Amino acid sequence: MSESQSTSPWLYFLSGSLLPTIAYFLFKQVSPDNRENDDFDGDDDDDDNDSDNDSDSDSEEDAYAEAFANNKNQSSKDWGMKDAPYKMVLVVNQELKMGKGKIAAQCGHAAVGCYKRSAKLCPKGLRAWEYTGCAKIAVKCPTEEEMRTILDKAFAKGLPLYLVEDAGRTQIAAGSRTVLGILGPIDVFEGLTSHLKLL
Repeated sequence: MSESQSTSPWLYFLSGSLLPTIAYFLFKQVSPDNRENDDFDGDDDDDDNDSDNDSDSDSEEDAYAEAFANNKNQSSKDWGMKDAPYKMVLVVNQELKMGKGKIAAQCGHAAVGCYKRSAKLCPKGLRAWEYTGCAKIAVKCPTEEEMRTILDKAFAKGLPLYLVEDAGRTQIAAGSRTVLGILGPIDVFEGLTSHLKLL
């Protein structure tokens, strides 16, 4: 066996274990507070709410952001790596008759909306969620009423959330509340969505 063949596995080991660790610590040093011109500053102009997308309205978006700013329980604005692990929970309204593709699309809308909202409201927590694997789960919510109760509890806790209302072009009526996305450290979901079964 030549010397180059015996060192090759060590090079793979070192590059596979050291480089991600070094990258993590380098990115960790660049916190949202230290960045002046970052897309996560909450003032992105490309945050269009296209009328062709299923989503909640601009006025509801603004109302939520204003209400969140006035919320006394803004624990999420102080989140960071110390609060990891994180997950995004997608609460799917089972009262509506949606096909698997429709559910997948609605979960996609909720995930993107929740991501954007988290970028504005708790950028450090969002970064920590990204660094720890971007965990997402979808759970079954038996009724819209229960989904609304979960939304109210999540808002009271100061959690970033996003409620998708369907545009009504395919399987269900316009304005139907399909999926609620919530992002946070895993412990905040105890008693909030922990009783719901996986989809």
